[in-house]
Amino acid sequence: MTRLAPLVAALALLWAGPAAAEIIDRIVAVVDSEIITLSELEEVARPLLAQVEQVADPVTRAQLRERQLRTALDALVGKKLVAQEAARRNLGVDKNDVDAHIERVMGRQGWTEDQLKLYLSSQGMTVADFRADVRENLLRQRVIGAVLGAKVRIGESDLRDYYKEKLTRANTEYEVEAAHIVLTLPPQASQAEESAARQKATELLQRARAGEDFAALAQQYSQGPGADNGGYLGTIRRGSLDGALEQALFDTPPGQVGGPVRTHFGYHVVKAIARKTLPPQPFDEVKGELQRELHNKRLEEELSKWIDELEKKAFVDIRL
Repeated sequence: MTRLAPLVAALALLWAGPAAAEIIDRIVAVVDSEIITLSELEEVARPLLAQVEQVADPVTRAQLRERQLRTALDALVGKKLVAQEAARRNLGVDKNDVDAHIERVMGRQGWTEDQLKLYLSSQGMTVADFRADVRENLLRQRVIGAVLGAKVRIGESDLRDYYKEKLTRANTEYEVEAAHIVLTLPPQASQAEESAARQKATELLQRARAGEDFAALAQQYSQGPGADNGGYLGTIRRGSLDGALEQALFDTPPGQVGGPVRTHFGYHVVKAIARKTLPPQPFDEVKGELQRELHNKRLEEELSKWIDELEKKAFVDIRL
């Protein structure tokens, strides 16, 4: 009975009393004694769901929505399992850890506290949101290091093989000089706000395609950093931006505009100014970077296996 107490309490909160006529939320998964609600899941998946809403065909749209929700739910279940394992191992992250990480971020960027707040505001985040994300990521790193760190060993031959593998793809790797217009949205954007921003972004895309100057449109309408500079993003390499925004930039032919694309910042209209093929760098110059890449790649593989093991041992009930 004790184990079910949190679920009983949660159900009391999720469903209104006898006088209520509708369900205001529902449970989509139970992970041991913790629950994941539909509202929690939709909040995590909001940027992906916003992209799905742009699909015209209702059947395809419904299928994509279900697929994106399930992908986001699997990720949330994994996070719950990792957090529960951290608690079992008495691993934690305190305020000083979070403060130190944020200070390192501010130091690398050369930001004051006010500049950090301004940047976070432009991304639709509060300092509290940012601190929560930092804490979650630090805890995840600590658990992974304690459990899986010893399983990943990379030698010189591994690095050279990985380098050769990357060289075979070198002729397809390139960087993009790019610009964008972003219409920001708050984290809890309403349907009306979503629709208005999407419609405005579509209008700006059409105007740019019709020949209006992209930089001038960015200066007038973009709500993100760099608007005064015509939305110029500089030269972008893969892995440096939000995944959806980056993909849109790399998919857009040079000299053309694309979008709108939804990220957790808002809606973007993008311009690919030019592409440049990346020449291979000498092994000794990129050895450190290769070490990090290969280590992270193998660690993610081990993490996926470990989470599967945790899920088999835990009580996981998916109700989506």
